[in-house]
Amino acid sequence: MDIYTKELEYLLNNYWCVKEQNPKIYFNIKNNLDYYREFIRDKLGSKLIVNDRFIKLEKIPASPKSYMGIIDFDDKLEYTILFIILLFLEDKPKLEQFILSNLIEFISNTATTLELDTIPNWNILHHRKCLVTVINHLKELNIIRVVEENNLFTEDSKAEALYETTGLSNYYVREFKNNILEYRNIDDYINDEFNEQNENIGDVRRYKVYRHLLYSLVTYTEDLTEYELDYLKRFRSNINNELSKYTKGELELTNNMAVVMFESDAGEKFDFPNNKAISDIVLLVNNAILKEQENDKLKLEKDETIIITKENLQRILKEIRLENGKYFSKKYREMPTKNFIDEVILYLKEYDFIRDYELGYKIYPMISRLIGYIPKDTEEQLELFGGETDEEN
Repeated sequence: MDIYTKELEYLLNNYWCVKEQNPKIYFNIKNNLDYYREFIRDKLGSKLIVNDRFIKLEKIPASPKSYMGIIDFDDKLEYTILFIILLFLEDKPKLEQFILSNLIEFISNTATTLELDTIPNWNILHHRKCLVTVINHLKELNIIRVVEENNLFTEDSKAEALYETTGLSNYYVREFKNNILEYRNIDDYINDEFNEQNENIGDVRRYKVYRHLLYSLVTYTEDLTEYELDYLKRFRSNINNELSKYTKGELELTNNMAVVMFESDAGEKFDFPNNKAISDIVLLVNNAILKEQENDKLKLEKDETIIITKENLQRILKEIRLENGKYFSKKYREMPTKNFIDEVILYLKEYDFIRDYELGYKIYPMISRLIGYIPKDTEEQLELFGGETDEEN
């Protein structure tokens, strides 16, 4: 893979590139912008922010999916805390320091003032864990830095810490062209940048097709408008050439699915498989479903999907747990069966492997592209793709 492709891949795979954290990558990207700036502008229609501190490709999807959230967040409260912290940091100049107790007081007071559904209670362990998850996320993005930490906040609600801001917090959220207070649904946010342009013709249609392909794990034809599908079919060869040139990805277009397969691990781009043990379990589920279809226990429909009853899918999950449970993390070994089934099915839905369908589910062809298995001679805990196995997964 040439240097240019690696740079564009980095922008696709990461929230941004901060010079202080990754100076070599930052300058490689900045010095070679001319190679892929045209592709980003003309094909993706995405905003590329370049300044003396960071480079950011704003990856606004054509169609939002559940898996596009922050991978380490599992609770709505974490998103609430995140945006309250961004309010806290908004007027703080670079390198200004603040203590944890002041931050948590601001979060509680702001949540109360806004009359939010959930007011953080720092005596509750789960709420403290949510705050720590958000702080770790901001540290990873170099929005805040640790100056000093004593006891862990998860263990002690009276714990104290000293942080400083890097001045990057104001760049975290994208700029909107219109008043978002007037927005009523997620489509309003998605379409904000197009400023009421016709999405079925010209540039916007092209942007959306390329965004479907590069900003999503997979795109099913039912998620495309007839105009987007027409563009994808008519310009398939040209699209594949462009993707091959700039990303080293190869377009796969079937009757029901459009997906770009890359040389590098899919997990780098889509956070699947990821560091959560459940993603490894889902790989086993995908493999089991595929085997049942190959053995004619499940019927492959003309549109490449499989219709399965709730009872049948539950049976498959129970069998996988029975056969492979000893390899699972402690959480999934000890979890009640119903909770295990509900959590795995929810995860399958979030990553668009299955969708609700009448009295059961419709299974989509992407399951055949991401599968896993456990070698017969292994005695190790399940860790197919580096998935963590501790109790908190």
